[in-house]
Amino acid sequence: MDAGRGWPRMVEKLLQCLMLLAALAAFAYLWWLGAKGDASTAWPSAVGSVLESRMEQRQVNAGGERDNNWEYFPQLRYQYQVQGQTYHSTNRRFPNPGYSRSQQEVAAILARYPAGAQVRVYYNPANPAEACLETGQHWTAWAGKAITLLIVAVAVWLLLRPS
Repeated sequence: MDAGRGWPRMVEKLLQCLMLLAALAAFAYLWWLGAKGDASTAWPSAVGSVLESRMEQRQVNAGGERDNNWEYFPQLRYQYQVQGQTYHSTNRRFPNPGYSRSQQEVAAILARYPAGAQVRVYYNPANPAEACLETGQHWTAWAGKAITLLIVAVAVWLLLRPS
């Protein structure tokens, strides 16, 4: 192998290693969030109250002509007490699903948690400041893990294929 061909190959392998490491890190993070979501199904609960319930929106620059250039997010803030200590949280679930293109979907979520309403809050007994309103991991954690595993497989294949 001459020096002219070796340098691009080394850069290519480095980028493939970086792709593999990034995908493994993303998978580990999603696994951790998903495990927290699964653990929340066994957490004790407390009665809380919704302090804030509003729709956030942001414009998306998706390019081209689209019917909906906005994304929406249910911004929730609630408080609850555990052993006389007051806590505040904004987590709906683990992982928090994030923005949605459906304004109706977000409005339905906000309708379940109107400001001033009493809600059941599930809190981590080892860390009561960690809480959520809905238990179990969101489907996005499963989808994210599947995508990152696919990227891991592609990166490994690229690294192991013959030159």
